Amino acid sequence: SGVCGIFTREIAETKVAQVQNYSRQHDHPLKCTMEVA
Repeated sequence: SGVCGIFTREIAETKVAQVQNYSRQHDHPLKCTMEVA
């Protein structure tokens, strides 16, 4: 596990959705989550 960055809530939500969609489309078992810092 690792931290990829610190972003505003809106940006973080968008990035999580983009990563999840990309990993699903390419059959990658990648988990991307967001948490309050």
